[in-house]
Amino acid sequence: VNYTSCTIQGPNNADFRPQCAITVDGNHMALTWSFCVVPTDAVIFYSTVSKNGYWRENSGSTEGATMLWIYGSRFEQNGFSTVPSTTNTNTVQLVSNYAVYDCEMHNDKVTNTQLTCYTPAMTPGVYQIRAYVNGNLIPLYQYSNPQRATFVPLVSQTPIITGISPQTGPPQTLISLSGNFQTACTSRDTNGCSMDGDPLISRVYMGGHLCNVINPVTNTYYSNITKNNLECSFEGNEIGIFNVSMLVTEQYGRSLISPNLYRVSAAGDLYTFQSYAVISSVSPNTGSLHGGTTLTINGEDFCNNAQYPVVVNVGGQPCTVLNASLTTIQCQTPVAPVNIASQYHGGRGLYIFRQSGAISQGTLAASSPPYPSVGATQTWSDDAMYVSQSSSDETVWLIGFLRIPQAANFTFILQTNGNGALFLSSNDSPANVIKIADVTHNQSNTELLQGNIDYYLLCVGSRIGGNLVLSVEARMHETTLTATTSSLVLNEIQSISVIATVVAEGQRIVYSTNTSSNGTSEVQSIQVGLSTFQIGFRGAYTALLTGQPTTDVVEAALNDLPTIYPLTVTVTATSTRYIITFPPEMGDVPLVTCISTSGNAPVINEIVQGVASNTAIAFSLNGMTTDYIDFTTNVTQANLTAEFNKL
Repeated sequence: VNYTSCTIQGPNNADFRPQCAITVDGNHMALTWSFCVVPTDAVIFYSTVSKNGYWRENSGSTEGATMLWIYGSRFEQNGFSTVPSTTNTNTVQLVSNYAVYDCEMHNDKVTNTQLTCYTPAMTPGVYQIRAYVNGNLIPLYQYSNPQRATFVPLVSQTPIITGISPQTGPPQTLISLSGNFQTACTSRDTNGCSMDGDPLISRVYMGGHLCNVINPVTNTYYSNITKNNLECSFEGNEIGIFNVSMLVTEQYGRSLISPNLYRVSAAGDLYTFQSYAVISSVSPNTGSLHGGTTLTINGEDFCNNAQYPVVVNVGGQPCTVLNASLTTIQCQTPVAPVNIASQYHGGRGLYIFRQSGAISQGTLAASSPPYPSVGATQTWSDDAMYVSQSSSDETVWLIGFLRIPQAANFTFILQTNGNGALFLSSNDSPANVIKIADVTHNQSNTELLQGNIDYYLLCVGSRIGGNLVLSVEARMHETTLTATTSSLVLNEIQSISVIATVVAEGQRIVYSTNTSSNGTSEVQSIQVGLSTFQIGFRGAYTALLTGQPTTDVVEAALNDLPTIYPLTVTVTATSTRYIITFPPEMGDVPLVTCISTSGNAPVINEIVQGVASNTAIAFSLNGMTTDYIDFTTNVTQANLTAEFNKL
């Protein structure tokens, strides 16, 4: 074995401290050893995703939150300190050929022999675990085996949620989740879940809120939990959009959401659940035309804080909020508007009107669309979709307002199994609607919508015999989302063809030997103060040298360098300098370099400029050099090919 750098595999080294061979025999076998001077002597034995698990247990979730256990020695122990340490620290990174990820430290479980951290969301692949102690990277030669300290995120190790029902509702809504959770365990008290290595569903989150699987009143599960189904109640009173996620312990982690569950908000954000407040009553329902009437609005989940203040409009005008709680809002009405509109934006989603009887396509697609009668039933919908449960003739309207945060181009698509037409206004007035799609041309032209402007939308469909299906899709052209994150996104695909004739580089080298010349050896001197140092030649550096090593030690270290071997240099010394003599085959060579801990810079000089003896040459390509080849002997094409292929 050739030892040219530090290792923890040397003899008589029960503590696995970094060592290096300081003398070798003629076959480059280590004879004597010395401990290396290194920034950190911490070592890593292996890693796993299970406490005290096997190193082959190294895979986890692609979505992050998999806990890694890294076992070794001489880590900094600061996890249980009451005062966080700024000097004793450990950090972990996960490194591939293409990316570097920080692994969030879990200091409560950190000791001098183990590190624990939570992985981030990562693309599938194999990642080397790299650890730092007090900011100093543990080099790979201080690993028992680097291949036993890796992490492999896999989709197969990732819990997945494929169903959420419902996807809208007030806070405290009972939500059903389906998918592959990898386990049905939620507690160590459950049969079959008591062992330390058994994975648990530790948390279900709706955004930053818990979704509780246990009914706090009855202290029982809302439903029987299996690997594929559970029910949980969305805690909290926040109104907004959220993403559901699940954390599963041990070799798993955070869940993945099936792309077809995502919805896209007007701001371009993906979400899987939307909560809303509920109004149960408003009183009084009459008041002064000049405003000033105090309205009391009763309901549930009226969130009111600095970030999301309550806003109330009456007749499209602000109603000044006097006070607000989760269940009651009081506001003072404005002056009645001069022009009373037939429609006001408010509520949530779209208004669905339904009435009996069918209407012809010609009437639906007229420039002035028909409107629902006074007797039509009314309900709200969170989606621009209606699916009939009736077998009778019917006509349905989807009516509401669109508002986007920034200007963007849209294409609208009408989908129906009956008659239908889609209308869009240039503003919030129904009087300005124009038809943009119908059953004969169900896709609109590109429509440029401005940001923060209300656009009135009306979609009407009708079918003889009932079972009407009616929906509107809006495709925003400018988006940073991709089809891998949401099935709603359609990626543009472009094909680029490059046609080129490949021509191999050909070089001809003519070398004329002059065996009558003995050449001149290059001689250089190097002066280094008392320190720990390394001598470099053409980018390769010796093992660490300490103090004033003997000429034999320096000579052996230099001759181990791949940029000198298989040729050899000789080293002599004066009282203050090392004299390095290169073989004449190498000719004029660059100056050696030196890295030293001394406060004084090393002094390096050329004493004699070398002249090649022309008995041996080496070839260099892109900074890499072949072995020296003796052209005074028979050189074959196979010899040269083998040397070039080593580059």
